Amino acid sequence: MENILSVDVEEVFHGEYTRQYRQNLYYRTPDNIPPILKMLEEYNVKATFFIVGEIAEKFPEIIKMILEEGHEIAFHGWMHEPLWKLTPERFREEVKTFKKLHPNCIGFRAPSFSLNNKTKWALKILFEEGFKYDSSIFPTWTPLYGMYKAPTHPYHPSIADITKEDNSRLIAEFPLAVYKSFKFKVPIAGGFWLRLWNLDIIEKGIRKINNEGFPAVIYVHNWELDPETPRLKLNFYRSFVTYHHIDKTEKLLRNILKKFRFVNFANYMASKGMLV
Repeated sequence: MENILSVDVEEVFHGEYTRQYRQNLYYRTPDNIPPILKMLEEYNVKATFFIVGEIAEKFPEIIKMILEEGHEIAFHGWMHEPLWKLTPERFREEVKTFKKLHPNCIGFRAPSFSLNNKTKWALKILFEEGFKYDSSIFPTWTPLYGMYKAPTHPYHPSIADITKEDNSRLIAEFPLAVYKSFKFKVPIAGGFWLRLWNLDIIEKGIRKINNEGFPAVIYVHNWELDPETPRLKLNFYRSFVTYHHIDKTEKLLRNILKKFRFVNFANYMASKGMLV
C-alpha cells in the first residue's frame, strides 16, 4: 500500500509560536535540504515538498535541487501566515506569485493547517488557479487547528461545508493521518505528533488507514531534521511543542520509511487516475 510523504519547507521562525523571533534568525533551509534529499534517496522515496514562497524566491537553487531528485514542489503560503490572517485577494496574489516561480505546482498546504469553514474560500481560488489538490485538513481537534468532523480519507470537499463530500470534484482534499480508536481521533501525521507519541501508535495508525484502503498522509518539517536548528527561549508550552524530542526526529522518520511505502501526492494521484 502506498502512503504519501511530505516535507513542509519552512524555517523555525515561521511557526505560530516562534514568529516574533523572525528578525533575529537566519535561514537554515539551504543547509538542511541536501541531507533530507540524501535520506529520501536511501529509501527510494519521492516526497512532496510544500515550500514557503519567500524561501523559494530567496533560494531558487533549492527548488532546482528538489526537482532534479524527482520530488514534487507544492505551495505552503508566501510568508507562512495562516489563512485566517489573509484576505481572499491577498491569498490569490500569493498563489499567482508562487505560480510564476513554479508554474507546474498543483498542490497546496495551508500554514498551520488553517483551512476550515471560515477560510474555505481558499479552495475556490486554488481551483481557479489550476491546483488539483489540497492537504490542509487535520480531521481531529488540537489547540491550534483541526476539523474534527471532516472525513479521514481523501475526498472532494463541498464548498458549502468542507467537512462534507461533494461530487462536483473541484479539488481533492488529502486529510492528515489520524489514528481512529473508539470515538477518538489521535493526530499521528508528523511534526510534533511524530515526536510526541510512541512509534507503535503511529505505526498502528498507518496500518489501520491502509487496511481501510487509503494512504496515510505523513509530514515532517525540514527544521525538525536539522541538528543546527536555533533553540529559542520560549515559555514551557511553546518550547515543548517546538523542541520536544527534536533530536529523535530523523530516527523516528527513518523507522517509518523502513516499514512503509511512500510516494508524493502527484505520483499517487497519477496512479489513481485523479489528474485527468
